[in-house]
Amino acid sequence: MKKFCLTGVSGVGKSSVIEELKKKGITAFDADVVDGLCHWENNKSGERVEYYPGIGKAWLDENSYFCDVKKLKNILDESTGPVVVSGLVRNQEKFLDLFDKVFLLRCDKEIFLHRLSNRKTNDFAKDKSEQEHVLGYQEEFETEMLERGAIPIDTSASLEEVVGKIISEIQKK
Repeated sequence: MKKFCLTGVSGVGKSSVIEELKKKGITAFDADVVDGLCHWENNKSGERVEYYPGIGKAWLDENSYFCDVKKLKNILDESTGPVVVSGLVRNQEKFLDLFDKVFLLRCDKEIFLHRLSNRKTNDFAKDKSEQEHVLGYQEEFETEMLERGAIPIDTSASLEEVVGKIISEIQKK
């Protein structure tokens, strides 16, 4: 069974791509919406903390978003066909090897900042200080992912084109 990961900073289109893949009959899910799969932790204490929209850059600098790797592995192991998972968490280096291919969704910062400010399905990073937080790690994160072999996908193209490229990559041997 093939397993694929879509990653990228907030606002590049991960959730939109997942919804389109599902419409095309591909098993796909956003890690953010699976109950108990991801959570926020304080960087110093390791205690779980709660995020709320508009909490600000200072809070985001002190806390990080993590995935329960064991739970993710169980979900992937239970899947009976190809599956696509999207998300961005601090500890993703601990599970990227579970996937056959990793796609890095990316676009110009002006585009993702516009999307963050105007999206209706997620309130994360609609606040300007939270957007500063995303900008603070975007370039380093994308460089690291490309060095790890992630396949770059430019999401400034139409959603149809982006999904077509991903499906083409999924279907390759």
